Amino acid sequence: MTVLSPDTLTYGEIPSLDPGPEWPSLLVDLVGPARDGELCVKWAKEAKTPGDLVNELRRALYFAEAIPKGPTLVSVPFDLLMSPVPFEARPCPAPQTVLATPAQLDEIATLLAGSAEPIIITEHGGRNEAETAALVGLAETLGAPIFEFIMPAYHNAPRVHPLVMPGTVEPVLDRADAIVVAGSNAPWHPPSAPLRAGCTVIHLEEDPLRPRAAYWGYRTTHAVAGDRAGNLRGISERLRRQLPSPPPERARRWKEYKDRVLAQGVKDAEAALAHVEGAVPAAALFRALHRALPASSSIVDEIVAQIPQMLQFLFASKPFRQYRGWTGALGTSLGTALGVKLARPGDTVVCVVGDGAFHYNPVPAAFGFAQQHEAPILVVVCDNRGYTSQTWNVHKYFAEGAAVRSGQFFGNVIAPTPDYVKLAEAYGGTGERVEKTADLDSAIERALAALATGRSALLDVFVTP
Repeated sequence: MTVLSPDTLTYGEIPSLDPGPEWPSLLVDLVGPARDGELCVKWAKEAKTPGDLVNELRRALYFAEAIPKGPTLVSVPFDLLMSPVPFEARPCPAPQTVLATPAQLDEIATLLAGSAEPIIITEHGGRNEAETAALVGLAETLGAPIFEFIMPAYHNAPRVHPLVMPGTVEPVLDRADAIVVAGSNAPWHPPSAPLRAGCTVIHLEEDPLRPRAAYWGYRTTHAVAGDRAGNLRGISERLRRQLPSPPPERARRWKEYKDRVLAQGVKDAEAALAHVEGAVPAAALFRALHRALPASSSIVDEIVAQIPQMLQFLFASKPFRQYRGWTGALGTSLGTALGVKLARPGDTVVCVVGDGAFHYNPVPAAFGFAQQHEAPILVVVCDNRGYTSQTWNVHKYFAEGAAVRSGQFFGNVIAPTPDYVKLAEAYGGTGERVEKTADLDSAIERALAALATGRSALLDVFVTP
């Protein structure tokens, strides 16, 4: 629940409730915060009188936690903040868990028990330990693999687990005869990708088919609404009665597939290390971070080009927490990292951000907040000296065009390269630029030492890709 107070009802006409001379002219909000927020929250309301303020707060708390869970917003004008509000203590209604019917869970379990090649896809289905356990429990009961969206929102399931696959699902999508989508906004790409004839697609979500999303074009044969982890547990319990043990060759085949994909990733990393000069291969950066960071670290990421290397090498064997630092648009990873640090003050919080995305972030505000509130974070800038995303589609759609032929792209190069370290230093932090793989370990060690003294640190790492 979010409570805002950026509005006024009387604009200074009542002296005791005057918010200041800037309000009638410069801070006018024509429709008000509640209307502004309606499109991106579950429920929004402006409290207009002292009598309804407490009631609206109670409603907002209930709606935020009721399934489907989501953010709520209450706008509290300055006038109400400065006025007495009557309050009567009484219990608030508690939202109850909502689950699919037993009959539907029976049907889903029977379908999965009879499938020959089931797979599980997730993006945000492992937000906490209970959700992760539910995901892994279904995978182990079926002997089915878990694939994550290319840019997962969390460390949804332990990536060292033999059934948690590296890479994306697209190379094997057409093999599946049953797909469980357990918390994913975009399970595969493109949405119209061909599936096996007769493939069952089971979508488990608090609100299946994403009613507030701009688009949902994914085949769905069964929509299972309600608490996702609870429904996964219900399906697994029923499956174990029908399928006491999964086919042993199924898990073996997926283990072999995982080993091949990981081996190719290592081969590509070694090749990059042998040929790169003046920059650090992304795999080498994430290997070094993996070695140095304590297991209690939390990773916030806002990168695109280096995602495959991050997922394979940073999470190789340690149970780091992961929080995707952007959604909808770039520019939110530093704020997310600070939120994680406040929620988990004992964690080493690392924000891995591209140099392009770094420019979208409120960098002075973030480092200032970290300094003021003694919430130091490590910022690792994956610096490929440009906005790589600006050129991908030019290469894809205009491969013979003038930009590709000449190498002259507009808006893709960040030059001259800024000295990002000075931004951290301006707020009591430290940092350094790293251009050679051999310098990584010592630079990371110095950055972690700074965090231990309460100072934020920034590593500007020249990377490829």
